Amino acid sequence: MTEPPLNQRPAKSSLEKGQEVPGRRYFWLLACAWTAAVAGSLVWNLVQHADEVRSLTVQSARALLEKDLLYREWSILHGGVYVPKLAPGKAAASAGGEEREVVTPSGRTLTLLDPVVVSRQVFDMQEQQTGIHGHITSLRPVRATNRADDWERQALENFERGHKEVSSVETFHGEPCFRMMRPLVTVPACLRCHEETGRKPGEIRGGISVTVPMSRFVSPGTNLRLGMAHLALWLVGMTGLIVGARNLQGHFQARQQAEAERERLIAELQDALARVKTLRGLIPICASCKKIRDDHGYWTQLETYLAQHSDAEFSHGICLDCLRKLYPDLSGEVEARMAKSKPSSDRPHEQSSGENR
Repeated sequence: MTEPPLNQRPAKSSLEKGQEVPGRRYFWLLACAWTAAVAGSLVWNLVQHADEVRSLTVQSARALLEKDLLYREWSILHGGVYVPKLAPGKAAASAGGEEREVVTPSGRTLTLLDPVVVSRQVFDMQEQQTGIHGHITSLRPVRATNRADDWERQALENFERGHKEVSSVETFHGEPCFRMMRPLVTVPACLRCHEETGRKPGEIRGGISVTVPMSRFVSPGTNLRLGMAHLALWLVGMTGLIVGARNLQGHFQARQQAEAERERLIAELQDALARVKTLRGLIPICASCKKIRDDHGYWTQLETYLAQHSDAEFSHGICLDCLRKLYPDLSGEVEARMAKSKPSSDRPHEQSSGENR
């Protein structure tokens, strides 16, 4: 009986022939993910920096506005501020009334400045030194210098509708600035100067605004430094990915070579096994004539069966026992010849004749 040889079983390999390096696709996926992560980090940092600048600007504007309202209220409660007499060209800016000018016991002449003039002078000095613009305005200004611009006019209209504060980022004098404005409410002390305008206590008579340049809280080149830092971080990450991809490619190629060598050895082994036929199982053989029964029930000669089920080839000879039995006349001569050629043989009857029938 025969069984299929092992060479008929297909060899399995973890790498198919011609398979591309799998790391290439993962490299591009990781590169895109890393780029997206660095870009997201850059955007997040820029937004955080912008929010921080805006927060600092808002806090500064609110503090300045509260300070302006506080010293203006103090000035109103005290009816103005006496200062050394102004130059003749500026005398119109002083407050009216009988006590507009007073002389001190030492002989110095002082001029009374009303709260609006005090605020305007402080605003002018503040803008010259810090670039922060302050302004007192109204929809019905007494002086032309207090006329509202478009943004202030809209804010004043919002105050009429009940708003307590208006703020936004606007372009002022060609640069982005944070503008904040609060209403000015008429108090009894204000009527000394504004009684002729028909205002009543509690009415909104105008507003006070402050304009803070955003550049005051932005360090030069901050965004550029953030961009360069993230670019360097991206390059470091991409360098690591490239080195890792090359190492992976080298490992994959070495594995491919090992697999190719393994397949070659398997092919050689399969080719060697293909040349071999193996008899296995229980073989029925005649106890007398030594014939073998095949799978179809026929009795065949031993050499015929072996020739059909293996790659063995046979040549026929005759042993001494069969020679004595079948050819008694020739057996003696053959034995004598063999005895001369091999005198040391202990069992000549086991030797077979070298002559073929």
